[in-house]
Amino acid sequence: MAEPFEVRPLLAQPTPPPYEPLQVHPRVFTGPQCDRIVELGCSLPSDAAALEGEEGEATNDPSLRSSRTSWIPVRDDTEWIYRKLATVAERANRRYRFELTGFAEDLQFTTYDHPGAFYTWHQDGLDGTVGHRKLSLVVQLSDPGSYTGGDLELFATSPDPCADPQAEPPATDELAAARERGTVLVFPSFEFHRVRPLRSGVRHSLVCWVSGPPFR
Repeated sequence: MAEPFEVRPLLAQPTPPPYEPLQVHPRVFTGPQCDRIVELGCSLPSDAAALEGEEGEATNDPSLRSSRTSWIPVRDDTEWIYRKLATVAERANRRYRFELTGFAEDLQFTTYDHPGAFYTWHQDGLDGTVGHRKLSLVVQLSDPGSYTGGDLELFATSPDPCADPQAEPPATDELAAARERGTVLVFPSFEFHRVRPLRSGVRHSLVCWVSGPPFR
């Protein structure tokens, strides 16, 4: 029997993977699948995109966000979208290792359809009424050649997060991959991000959040 307080060797601990503020998952949705989502999203009632208030109320502030949104619930004809996104979230979370419970909110179909449509720097979740959001997923639904501007940008990966949002962002492999149709971008919901102002065309995207117990 070991003596009291005898020091025992610890089990070897696996080295956690390096943190990634953004993951790019290409070709998750095919072109026809993107068409189906856009057709569905455009058929639903839409409203000016709102901001989450401190008490959970939705407010509109065009100086911070200008776009339109509609909501895609779980139904027989939409369950396949949720299943695909769940698979991507599970794969992405092998790196983050967050405690997740699933989708607590409907999918947000977002449309940027006029020059200047944008969303300033913000977080999707961390505390307050959106503290349950752990992972954010953004699906690129529009062909990259059908619009200019409107790029999703993370503060943590931006070459110059303080640059004028109206300026053309530097061309990078990550930016090109993120604009490819059917790609899903995944990042922790506490990461600051923005959508640069749209210059021309129309950009459609699908946004969802995977929930779990709030961070502590």
